[in-house]
Amino acid sequence: MKPVVVFLATYDTKGSESEYIKQKILDKGVDCLTIDVGVGKNSPVAADISLEKLCGNSEHRPEDIRAMKRGEAVALVSKLAEGFVSHLFRDGKADTIIGIGGAGGTQIVTQTMRTLPFGLPKLMLSTLASGNTRWYLQESDITMIPSIADVAGLNGITELVFSRFASLAAEAALWYRNDFPEFRRRVNDKSVTRVAQTMYGTTTEGVSKARRRLESKGYETLVFHASGAGGSAMENFIRDGFVQGSLDMTLAEIGAHIVGGLHDAGPHRLEAALEMKIPFVLVPGAADTIVLPPMSDLPDKFRNGRILNHHNPTMTTMRTNVEECLAIGAFIVEKLKNAQSPVKILIPKGGLSSIDRPGEIFYLPDANEALFDTLKTGMKDVDQVEVIEDPRHIYDENFGEDAADLLISLMDSQ
Repeated sequence: MKPVVVFLATYDTKGSESEYIKQKILDKGVDCLTIDVGVGKNSPVAADISLEKLCGNSEHRPEDIRAMKRGEAVALVSKLAEGFVSHLFRDGKADTIIGIGGAGGTQIVTQTMRTLPFGLPKLMLSTLASGNTRWYLQESDITMIPSIADVAGLNGITELVFSRFASLAAEAALWYRNDFPEFRRRVNDKSVTRVAQTMYGTTTEGVSKARRRLESKGYETLVFHASGAGGSAMENFIRDGFVQGSLDMTLAEIGAHIVGGLHDAGPHRLEAALEMKIPFVLVPGAADTIVLPPMSDLPDKFRNGRILNHHNPTMTTMRTNVEECLAIGAFIVEKLKNAQSPVKILIPKGGLSSIDRPGEIFYLPDANEALFDTLKTGMKDVDQVEVIEDPRHIYDENFGEDAADLLISLMDSQ
């Protein structure tokens, strides 16, 4: 059987464009199954799976969906598509999933994509790919591609974009059919012991030292950028059983959640390692940092009386103050207070990031001490949690290696 690309599109507005892409995929020797997720009027061009077929034996009918308010209709079709495609995947009839669309189509397609497992290629050609894509991607492995011009009509520019997109989709399906099984075997290899780590640019040196020590001892490391989506992805990998130990050395996502920064991983950060009862070492690296928009776009509440750092042209970093460090500490204590397996908290009293040391912009000892004292006080009666104070900075000699050795000792004792 040929590999199959499953193609979701709003045929009511993008039928001819979808058929052009489908034909280009077929020309590459790959099958393509099109699914109409449009909630408007009937398209003169028919998809392989019509909205009526998508409704199947459910209580919903196309005419009822088209009569709904647009928001309600999009939400319903998103659920129908999600269920339909999940069945295709379970039956081995999906080697890649793709979609095209504007706001409505992007929402419908990416919601379906997010329910599918890591590794299956997911390609979204969208008019929204140059904006804030986090709502659509979340912690998934979706590849979002800008459509440049709107997905409206066939011309020299759109045909170039569509043809290239079709080639990527066909090649992705061939890769999934031919190459992915070997990667899946490696991922599922029970003889491999994996450790998850978190990292920022300002914790890289310490985290990298720990990573190299772990790898020298035979562990496979997965390093996640603590961007919100990164921390959430790590939690998902732990819950899915792909990770056997956690060395969490970058906690900026917690401050972002509390204050409203860009790198918010949500309220469930730190929970997966505890739920799965895997060896867990926590270092409050980058708890001094909250990532915000560029200086020109900063909300007024962050402009006055705050320590701000021009990190790069697309983001500003803000130093957490005493109040915020107290809140970060309280968040950690709340998560860890009912730990049922051993946890070590390693505190680098010399500083939490590359710019948190004497002479650097984020050096604020009072704020750090507020965090440290909260952790020590909150954990003093928790049997499974040990707080270890270390006078060194997170970048100091052997700190990263010692953090890794602490985790290795927990893993060896299991």
